[in-house]
Amino acid sequence: MGWNDPGRGQDPWGRKGASGPFDLDAIVQRLWRRLRGRKGAPPRWVFGVAAFAAVAGWLVTGFYSVPQGDRAVLLQFGRAVRVVRPGAHWRWPSPLAGDQIVSIRQIHVVAVGYRPMSKLYEGEPAPAEAVMLTGDQGIVRLQFAVQYRIADPRHYLFNVEHPRRTIARAAEAVMRQVIADNPSREILTGGTHPLAAAAKTRLQRLLDRYQAGVHIVAIKIQRAAPPKSVLTALEKVVQAREDTKRFASEAQAYANSILPKATADGAALVDRAHVYRAQVIAKAQARSARFLALAKIYARAPFVTRQRLLIDAMARVYRNAHKVVLSGTSRAVVNIPLAAPAPVPVSPKPPAAGPGGKP
Repeated sequence: MGWNDPGRGQDPWGRKGASGPFDLDAIVQRLWRRLRGRKGAPPRWVFGVAAFAAVAGWLVTGFYSVPQGDRAVLLQFGRAVRVVRPGAHWRWPSPLAGDQIVSIRQIHVVAVGYRPMSKLYEGEPAPAEAVMLTGDQGIVRLQFAVQYRIADPRHYLFNVEHPRRTIARAAEAVMRQVIADNPSREILTGGTHPLAAAAKTRLQRLLDRYQAGVHIVAIKIQRAAPPKSVLTALEKVVQAREDTKRFASEAQAYANSILPKATADGAALVDRAHVYRAQVIAKAQARSARFLALAKIYARAPFVTRQRLLIDAMARVYRNAHKVVLSGTSRAVVNIPLAAPAPVPVSPKPPAAGPGGKP
């Protein structure tokens, strides 16, 4: 229905005699004239209602909620008062109080040595951060990422200025110390896990000293490479390292093959030496005992003993010699072959008797 229906002569509110378009300004003026009354001023209750509505609206703005996994730092007059847990809460509205919500479950990542692009660990290298000096005066380009989460929201927000920048600079300084403690050969060919673990421990200790309110989850070294100018020399170093391992393996195999034989030969030689020592000692002791026995006999009968010793010595000398005997002035030569005496014939044993007593 239109604002002015000629057939009925009334507006949409049923008022007769209305003509022309809808005028909001006229309606407001009529309402204001009614509130002012005859004295020309609005009633006092109007100001009370308006003030109450304004205060109520202002107090309603103090309600806020903290999502699960987050914490809110409550501020009063710009000062951090306490940390609020998840749920619905109320505080004095602004500007008397305020709140800042931070996530304590989210893992934040700070890249050092490269600039992240579309993915987490891909980006362009940053030479000023990536170039580091090793312990043997070498140069490496290092790219790594620091993963951390917020442990204390109050310290994280108000103890350090620009927390992410502070963490990045602290991580760079700590990693430079770790790299300076190791030679380039170990960094480039020995693995990066020990370096990352050492850097994580040092970085956590440093940030705790700053009271930064963060917990370092991990440090992941994405790339450790030498400058292009020394790449050829590094390949030779790697090849030499592989040759060293190969030669060491071959030497160990050769040692394993000859050591058992050498050990056995040494043990046999030691055994023979012990036997020879025992034999020499036994012979020496026997000769010493014989000499002492002869000395006692010689003391009782020197002449007889001397003759006996002479005869024994001559017998030993002529035992295996060809002998010629000359008898006095005779020119006859008697050849006495003092050969070994013929063996005495041994009579055969009689056969054993049978069951009947007969051979």
